[in-house]
Amino acid sequence: MIFYLGYVCLLVLYLLYVQFSPGMGNIWYRNEEYFSPMGAINMIFAPFYVPQLWLPEFWDINFIVWTFLYVSIYIFYKFYY
Repeated sequence: MIFYLGYVCLLVLYLLYVQFSPGMGNIWYRNEEYFSPMGAINMIFAPFYVPQLWLPEFWDINFIVWTFLYVSIYIFYKFYY
């Protein structure tokens, strides 16, 4: 249960980070005019079809990297504590 709650929090933090990131920005709320939830969904799945997101300078906007780090930290915590 804690794992899933943490994953939802991770998703929210990721979407907020991408929305207000100076390198990306305006993903799901565009120019204070309209709300675009598909922009957020497309950004989550973008690493599967945009190879540039696997370069280290783009890891901060790659949701798969965020997920890998979250799962790694969770497993480390469960194993040692």
